[in-house]
Amino acid sequence: MSSRIVEGQMGSILPEEKRGSADRVAPRPSFVSSLVAIACGQLATIVVASLNQLCIARLLGPAPQGLISLCLMSVAFGSVVGSIGSEATIIVWISKSKGSPSTWFPAVMFWIVSGCALACALWSVLYWQWQPAFLKGITPGLALLVLSAIPITVLFSIVMSLLVGEERFRFRSVVALVNRVSALLIFLLCILLFGRRPETAILGYLGGLAVATALALMSLGHFFRGAWRIREASKSLIPTMIFGVRGQAGTLANFFSYRLDVFMVNYFLDASQVGLYALGVLVSEALWQLPGIVSTALCPRTARTVGAGADSFTCSVLRQVFLVTMVAGLVIALVSPVALPLIFGARFAPSVAVVWWILPGTMIFSLGKVSGADLLGRGLNIYNPISSYIGVVITVVLDWFLIPRMGIQGAALASSIAYFAGGGYLLIVLKRELKTSWKNLLIPSEVELIAYKKLWLQFRARFWPGQTSTVRGMN
Repeated sequence: MSSRIVEGQMGSILPEEKRGSADRVAPRPSFVSSLVAIACGQLATIVVASLNQLCIARLLGPAPQGLISLCLMSVAFGSVVGSIGSEATIIVWISKSKGSPSTWFPAVMFWIVSGCALACALWSVLYWQWQPAFLKGITPGLALLVLSAIPITVLFSIVMSLLVGEERFRFRSVVALVNRVSALLIFLLCILLFGRRPETAILGYLGGLAVATALALMSLGHFFRGAWRIREASKSLIPTMIFGVRGQAGTLANFFSYRLDVFMVNYFLDASQVGLYALGVLVSEALWQLPGIVSTALCPRTARTVGAGADSFTCSVLRQVFLVTMVAGLVIALVSPVALPLIFGARFAPSVAVVWWILPGTMIFSLGKVSGADLLGRGLNIYNPISSYIGVVITVVLDWFLIPRMGIQGAALASSIAYFAGGGYLLIVLKRELKTSWKNLLIPSEVELIAYKKLWLQFRARFWPGQTSTVRGMN
């Protein structure tokens, strides 16, 4: 049965969300409305995050920027260990479960608390006992801030996952924006109080998380009130652990595939090169904003519509992501040589080459992100870990070979190849799972291209009405 088309501009491209069954307890937002809610919040968040990055680059410079990147990557690693895959568990179990969260949420929280304790212990041993060369430059004060940031980062990821599972994307966007705004304001306040030090940025990060987490927790009272019947949840202790760990092994590998290069650059080079490299990676990964938005909305949508139009819908979404990503990647490549030195300062000019080397991989992995979200929604969370294993093996081997010879450009090339391989693998798996052709999966149809043309004409008529009139006159 063919689906109707959503009214409005986006509706000419994406099919309408199928109506929920009559027995659904709470109505779910349509996919398009979810995308709009996430995108609006994401756009505002990007603006504030970019302003924060600009302030750090201008006020502190490449070397402190490198130390901040190392600290935040360490926090990210600790939070991956600490969460034990609970984010995916929460999203999928909320989307599929029709019962009370008391039957499974206490079990999830048990693993979260255990994971946080393990992560903090690992960081303490790693920094104060082992003191590896890839962490050189991180001071004891920064290490303490990293230790403090791990549990609050895990808690923030959990409350955000709860909002995704309930498909409360508008409020989730608000929380994400509050996080970024608070982080920026606290960072600037700390600059005034403590001077231009890397610690100020980490304090801003911590403060932003604390404010945003408190806001999210206040809105989730309805969820927590009936979620603590521990005896009821005892049967879910092992299943939630298995589901989380099965995906978490891949998440760890995914982290190393994404971020091991930062530690490798610090190992072979120094913090200033880490700062230059980190900025280039940040700019290139701007391409992941759209796939990230789509993935956030697609995973729970697929989880509740498997067998009810999910296959054709995912193909439609991937075609649009492919087209937009290719165009955006070309724009970033052309603009970077002028924009980076102009915005962040001449000291960051070497970051341009990093952007160019890593862009091909980030473009392909944009599609892999959407593919992985759909596979996760189908309960096939085994393929995301395999993709991550592929990426981390390639990253380790190529980083070790290329960074000593090419510097930060070698790290960018290694990451690009790893992204390409991992994203390509997920695309191949999804194509096989959906039993479709590459054309149907990636190439926009004639109808969709016409819809884009109409959108462009409407945009041009709104912002350049004189030009539109001239073109019509010539015709």
